Amino acid sequence: MARASPGRTPRGSASSVSPGALLLPLGAGFGYACGAIAIKRALAAGVSGNRVNLLCNGMMALFFQLLWLLPGKTPLPGHLAPAAGCGLLFFLGQLCTFRAIASGDVSIATPLLGSKVLLVALFSLFITGNPLPGSWWMASLLASSGIALISYAPGGFHERILTTIGWSFGAACLFALTDVFVQREVPVIGYCRFAPVMFGTTGVLSLFYLPSFFHENRYACIFPSHPHNSLTALSWLGGGAFLLAVQSLGMYSAIGLYGSATLTNILYGSRCLWSVLLVGILGRLDSEASSPDATTMRYRFLGALFIFLSMALVLH
Repeated sequence: MARASPGRTPRGSASSVSPGALLLPLGAGFGYACGAIAIKRALAAGVSGNRVNLLCNGMMALFFQLLWLLPGKTPLPGHLAPAAGCGLLFFLGQLCTFRAIASGDVSIATPLLGSKVLLVALFSLFITGNPLPGSWWMASLLASSGIALISYAPGGFHERILTTIGWSFGAACLFALTDVFVQREVPVIGYCRFAPVMFGTTGVLSLFYLPSFFHENRYACIFPSHPHNSLTALSWLGGGAFLLAVQSLGMYSAIGLYGSATLTNILYGSRCLWSVLLVGILGRLDSEASSPDATTMRYRFLGALFIFLSMALVLH
């Protein structure tokens, strides 16, 4: 089945889209859910957030460098600037995400980050000029709403809510712009040359975390007082970083190779469904979600329904 051109939005029917454009973001969503659970366990075992971010970005950068081994044309130096710019946008999006979480309640920050799906659709229209099927607009709205409902925990309001909203919305905008620019710029030099530069840039920028890495308690989290805790922390951290690197490769390969950031983000929203399902199956590893009340369960059920409907709209 022919794949969609990177510079052109596929028609609003699953039959006109390559299976890879459907399976890659769905698989990436599952990989993200598994990786997020592992990272949460690493944090609970004592690993710091800066070390998590440094290792995850470093591993992503290394994984994407393997694409240089695949056939591709030699890019001109000027063609590499957009790839580096996307790497910068991705890194800034991460910074805003961490600021949002640090400034307030995750129950407010995470749902707002879900607005990225709808923002990708809007930016795709204005930046690439490619019109989207009406069903995809509805799917984007449903996916954003579903992610927000699944992620939301009632009672999370606090005095710094405006700061949290600002950082969260900023992160959603930066990540959405990253995806749309990847869709637009990849055809210039090819995905196998664009992606290594993009994530290599993110990896280099992540060295920003090195000073705090060494100024924190140097041996805590890496060599805690109890050897078992050290092994547990490193196992969860290594496994989580590996899974997040693989899922990033899957997601951005879907955008770069098949040319639809909107479709990819709608299907990638399945990560919320996978997260809820896996936490339940694995004994509710997330302590905050160990005993959800009836109101929270209603939010999650409605959010799951919205995400299923959004995927049905693009897969019909």
